[in-house]
Amino acid sequence: MPNPGAFIKSYTAEAAVPGRRIVKFGAAGGILVAAAATNLAIGISDQLDAKPGDLQDVIMSGSAELELAGTVAAGAPIASDASGLGVAAAAGAGNIAVGYALQAGVAGDIIDVAIARHSVT
Repeated sequence: MPNPGAFIKSYTAEAAVPGRRIVKFGAAGGILVAAAATNLAIGISDQLDAKPGDLQDVIMSGSAELELAGTVAAGAPIASDASGLGVAAAAGAGNIAVGYALQAGVAGDIIDVAIARHSVT
């Protein structure tokens, strides 16, 4: 997927990080799969899977492909489920959206997401 102007940075995977997942920083300065809507998401992993110790590209701005775990509408804010898959972000204390869906989708779909991290209230 062309992504002109995107900010992409490589981090060491502290555990297995599948492609197209919402990620967060780990304790050792690498990345882990985000495991809840309250995790401070930093971006979305690229299309390739990473094993522990591998470098993984993280798309931190621009747009990225994300696999969904549920139904989302185009324009809806997107947060992480327990596996780093995208779900419609629910309002709640401490909930963080990684961005906005650029198209509608259902569980198992891969959609484009405009990365724009923000609190969901």
